[in-house]
Amino acid sequence: MASVVLSEAEKLYIVHGVQEDLRVDGRGCEDYRCAEVETDVVSNTSGSARAKLGHTDILVGVKAEMGTPKLEKPDEGYLEFFVDCSANATPEFEGRGGEELGTEISNTLYRIFSSESCVDLKSLCINPREHCWVLYVDVLLLECGGNLFDAISIAVKAALFNTSCKLELC
Repeated sequence: MASVVLSEAEKLYIVHGVQEDLRVDGRGCEDYRCAEVETDVVSNTSGSARAKLGHTDILVGVKAEMGTPKLEKPDEGYLEFFVDCSANATPEFEGRGGEELGTEISNTLYRIFSSESCVDLKSLCINPREHCWVLYVDVLLLECGGNLFDAISIAVKAALFNTSCKLELC
């Protein structure tokens, strides 16, 4: 991720905001953004969810397909992530602006959701070394208003739960 350089004035502004329990948008330091989660919002998917966190809006669709387990993990299924940073979400994503961020988020999601503590990948195995479920997770950023990773994580988790119920894994 790109590093952000702050001027002394910006640093002082942040410090004073913390000391006075005030954020730029008027919330207190411990106030959270309103969250909404809807599941089963896209009809032609194995599972889907839409999460809104403040002014951030994320749509996730999951498509389950039969595949072959990876050689290094023959008794597990796996997830593939694609993140589309829509140019409508923020002007910064115009042209190719969102591609780098999309790739970074995809890689982060892969690391997080490949963990045994997050998703039981063994439950996606049908026949070791032969057949497994491959879950293709497509993330679309509809609006970008902060808390991007939080909103995406919530939406992905909700869509995966919606998928597991349809596949009778839960």
